[in-house]
Amino acid sequence: MSYLLSPNQVSPDLAYAEPALQRQRRVGRFAETRSVRAMRSVFQMLCKVAPRVAAHIGYNLLAKPPRGVESVWQANLREKAHAWRLRFGQGELAVYEWGAGPVVLMVHGWGSHALHMGKMIGPLVDAGYRVVAFDAPAHGASSGHATDIVEFAAAVATVARNVGPVRCMLAHSFGASMAMYAKRDWGVAADKVVLISSFDDCNWFIEAFGQYIGLTGEVLHAVRQELVDRYGGRLSWDHMSVQDMLRHDEAQALVVHDENDEEIPFQHGLSLARASARTQFLATRGFGHHRVARSADVIERIVHFVAA
Repeated sequence: MSYLLSPNQVSPDLAYAEPALQRQRRVGRFAETRSVRAMRSVFQMLCKVAPRVAAHIGYNLLAKPPRGVESVWQANLREKAHAWRLRFGQGELAVYEWGAGPVVLMVHGWGSHALHMGKMIGPLVDAGYRVVAFDAPAHGASSGHATDIVEFAAAVATVARNVGPVRCMLAHSFGASMAMYAKRDWGVAADKVVLISSFDDCNWFIEAFGQYIGLTGEVLHAVRQELVDRYGGRLSWDHMSVQDMLRHDEAQALVVHDENDEEIPFQHGLSLARASARTQFLATRGFGHHRVARSADVIERIVHFVAA
């Protein structure tokens, strides 16, 4: 089930105010397991007796995404693509293309891969678009074992420069924030953006991670600072609101979020929906965080938005 709302139909009483992990997670990147609870106990001790060690280990854990599993239908779709390698930093990015026409650039989420939104590729190609997807650094078939938000966004910009001009950036979850970050700080141009299952502030992701593994506020601050120091101050955590990025962007936007999303609460989508008058909001029910990107109704609405 899905229903299209305009920003002024979103109640201000539904503003996001939920702590990062207010309730126990059953699914997703921050799901509760026995091993996670054991790890949290270790970190809680380390934060007390060796906070620098805790921060260093925490940073390394944050920087190493899990490798997403590719299904049979995704592997078949990849085999049909024009695949090529793009030089990026000291490694390469795996890039895939289908179709011809204006470019729709897909950006997957953390721990995912280029084919995550693969169900949208056929309909977009049939509508006359050239669909480009890629594996982010340390994801899929791309180089590396660790990455971070700055490198991820820089990779988005590198691919966009090599395949552009871009008609639309179509992004899911963590990738949605990185698409907006690439637009703001790397000057990526796109007439339209589609943000699916996105959080409204990059700080939420870091805070959720910190709570997940049991870091104290002081140690989590050290983890954040390590990223700031690594890039010579280019990254400022005070300016990582995805809502603000969307508010100050000139692109037409479609925000899609499911009411039953157990990974990133629905309130984040509501927050993004109020970013500007250029934003449309598609709310769905019953698909969760990932299946929403495979819903035939959602895909149809996205193709219509891109083509309109």
